[in-house]
Amino acid sequence: MTRTLLVIAGEDSGDLHGAELLRDLKLREPALRVIGVGGPRMTPFLDRKLADVKDLAVVGFIEVIRHLPRLNRLFKEILAAAREESISAALLIDYPGFNLRLAKALRAQQPGVKLHQYVCPQVWAWKKGRIPDLGRTLDTLYCLFDFEPELFRGYPVDARFVGHPLVEVVKPECERAAFFLETGLDPARPLVALLPGSRKGEIQRLLPPMAELARRWRQARPEVQWVLPVAPTLDPSFVRAHLGGAPVTLVQDRTYAARAYADAALVASGTATLETALLGTPFAIVYRLNALTYQLARRIVKVPHFGLANVVAGREVAVELLQDEVNPERLGAELSRLLEPETARRVRAELGEVRGHLGEPGAAGRVAEDLLGKL
Repeated sequence: MTRTLLVIAGEDSGDLHGAELLRDLKLREPALRVIGVGGPRMTPFLDRKLADVKDLAVVGFIEVIRHLPRLNRLFKEILAAAREESISAALLIDYPGFNLRLAKALRAQQPGVKLHQYVCPQVWAWKKGRIPDLGRTLDTLYCLFDFEPELFRGYPVDARFVGHPLVEVVKPECERAAFFLETGLDPARPLVALLPGSRKGEIQRLLPPMAELARRWRQARPEVQWVLPVAPTLDPSFVRAHLGGAPVTLVQDRTYAARAYADAALVASGTATLETALLGTPFAIVYRLNALTYQLARRIVKVPHFGLANVVAGREVAVELLQDEVNPERLGAELSRLLEPETARRVRAELGEVRGHLGEPGAAGRVAEDLLGKL
């Protein structure tokens, strides 16, 4: 009898982790039927695609409210598909707000279905009240950081540290010479990578000040080149529309190479900061939210650092520029600092500490083996 697994990823990083895991699952059990929500990386492994991550990629309390009708419609469609397909289990990848609600609904609709979560929600940063919910609703919680399982001690969930999949995923897609040949950039000149995020809202909030800096430096520091790796969840024309003619080279399918071969980077807060730290490129963390969302977040967040790379390191290895600090002057000052050879050497050494907190390679394989044993 063919077993069916429901898999839900809600953003670009989830699509990345999900694709690695599904590849491993399909190799181990080719007959496994997989349905669910994923992006371009997961799509080849989905036997039935219910929606794309672009349909779920919304960030911020206020922003979510605006998209509630669409999200609720998709929620009902997923539940209907789970019932129709008689799924054996569900694998929910990160995206805690939507996925925890879905887990509870699946538990009520199909009590015998096992519920597994890949990537522990960042309950250590905010919403610690979700710990009991997760601990009692889920059957398994696969944790990427070694300090997370302890949070769920005393609850029935099997919370286990599997290591971070980025350890083996994050590497340049091509050689340095090939990258500069493909892009037409000059390997002898300084290169700055811009990563304003993988969601439209992030592009709208973060890219304009980055683009303005690039325009100003066209005269002030003409030797500096700019590259922007476009996330697969975004249309390049949408990104280009927010550049306003800034001298920035857009690249696709080269997101790691663009950062690995850059001398410095400006990176939107999130998984991308962890990736950039693993690549060893000096960077600053930037983020700007809706003003009300930010005020709410400040009241809820319980950790001293906003950026994931800093949270993992336990200290500030990358400067965090938030809200009003995301302006051309402040961004330019931090980039100038990072481009100084002595500063760059020191920052690269500090970024090496992040790698030590992420476990050994093979996270996807460990999850796949455990998951198939539980189906």
